[in-house]
Amino acid sequence: MAALSKVLTELDIDLAEITGVGIVGQTPTLVVTDLLGNPLRPAMTWQDTRSQKEADLFAVEIPDVAKDFGLSLPWAPSGILPKVRWLKEHEPKILQKDSRLLQAKDFLLFHLTGQFSSDNWSSKGLIHATTLKPTQAWKSLGLPNELIPAIGKPWEVAGATSVGNKFLPAEIPVAIGWSDALAGMLALEVFSKPTAFVISGSSDIAGISCRKLSEGKHNLSTVPESCAPIPVIFGPTQSSGSAISWAADLFNSTPEELLSKSLESSNAHSEIFLPYLAGERAPIWRSDIRALFAGLSHQSKFGDIAHAVIFGVGFTARHIIDQAKSLSGELPSTVHLGGASHQSKLWRDIRSRILRSEVISFSESDSSSIGAAILAASAASGVAPEVLALKFSGEKLSFTATTENQNIANIEYTKYLEWVERAIH
Repeated sequence: MAALSKVLTELDIDLAEITGVGIVGQTPTLVVTDLLGNPLRPAMTWQDTRSQKEADLFAVEIPDVAKDFGLSLPWAPSGILPKVRWLKEHEPKILQKDSRLLQAKDFLLFHLTGQFSSDNWSSKGLIHATTLKPTQAWKSLGLPNELIPAIGKPWEVAGATSVGNKFLPAEIPVAIGWSDALAGMLALEVFSKPTAFVISGSSDIAGISCRKLSEGKHNLSTVPESCAPIPVIFGPTQSSGSAISWAADLFNSTPEELLSKSLESSNAHSEIFLPYLAGERAPIWRSDIRALFAGLSHQSKFGDIAHAVIFGVGFTARHIIDQAKSLSGELPSTVHLGGASHQSKLWRDIRSRILRSEVISFSESDSSSIGAAILAASAASGVAPEVLALKFSGEKLSFTATTENQNIANIEYTKYLEWVERAIH
């Protein structure tokens, strides 16, 4: 709340001119509050792995997540339900009928509008994505349904800013809001037509939007049409930008130097890096696995290590996109890039080499914030968000690596996959 006050104070705008509000945030981060919106304990972020045992129990008890949730999602400690199950075991007193299970964005929404609301994607697992009824997994916990907030679509109006709120003028429509990942996809026009994408940050989000979701078990997350304008198959990595920062510190360097050094040699590299510093999410979902360097020799130089780190991070996104392609049947000719790192021509070159495709970087590096603005505009105007997205995209920069460089990167990617298999088994 202090951060929101600070931002509003620093904005050089007349708050009375605001016509709509969109709130997006990192999910899943579980925030438990009372009926007055007071937090009852510290938030449990997606990186909190205390509920690994609970996730494993759910995987045995309810293996068909798609049937129960209305979408595909691997059981993992990052999810909401394993965290709630952990709380029931260790802090049961906070899970009472007058408590609410929110995301961070929902917490802000309440303090603007006085409404407990969330979207069906961010609350996945608590409710079925299409019917909006409590899931069997939720029912198995024996907790009151009142803990679940009202559910709607991200661009629908949750309510208007209340007369008593401390932040904005009253009666401004506020959208229910979305996860930062899906809001970022919205800004990258992922929901406007079938598109491949990578959103960079401390971790990467990569995937493909498509016309129809395939059926069957897999290790990626699906966003069905009940949660978005068109379906998406995607996955989040555990470490990307954070792995590069770690390597830069380790070698007394900087991320920028690693990036430039990674392209010094034009030959195929034998050095490989798996960036599993804190386990890995998609597509292998192993919290116990750890990072490794492979293929190092006396001839390996700093530039070779830098190449292994930068390309290893890039390969994780391709690993996800390749699986998404096989599941969706879509073969988009371009990949849309979001995130600050993709303002760099070097990064666009590297992504194009690895993904073997033309890449298009959007000029606004914070795609999630643009997504929030689109949701606000949709709530205020009633215009579909995927239509508005085309008007918010701004300048775009495209790049296509040479066929030779794409082929060299593909040789290294094959080695990378071989080491992934060794690490898993």
